Amino acid sequence: MAMYWGTSRWSAMEIMEAYSVARQFNLIPPVCEQAEYHIFQREKIEVQLPELYHKIGVGAMTWSPLACGIISGKYDIGVPDSSRASLKCYQWLKDKIISEEGRRQQAKLKDLIPIAERLSCTLPQLAIGENSSRRS
Repeated sequence: MAMYWGTSRWSAMEIMEAYSVARQFNLIPPVCEQAEYHIFQREKIEVQLPELYHKIGVGAMTWSPLACGIISGKYDIGVPDSSRASLKCYQWLKDKIISEEGRRQQAKLKDLIPIAERLSCTLPQLAIGENSSRRS
């Protein structure tokens, strides 16, 4: 028997609808949303979900703080043969990395390197620190 359950990659409207249906039929509503959250993907956690945090008490569990490895720096000069983005089943990630948006993200990351250096940390450490500071 499940005592608690959550959603993954649902919209705020879908979560609210599930909550309403659960309440209507005296069922357990969702307690958390699992959402992608990193410096390039902040909208859902910071803008769309806060109302639900306060209104119905749903929480957030985030994933991919390094944007599937993009923030790690391993893709700053392309897609290495030894990376997961080179695997056939991760073609979507390779497409994302080599896209125009991917090139813009790489440029933004290069702009963040001096900040990370001033703080005596790596870019991934800066990114994870940015994420964790937002949640507290």
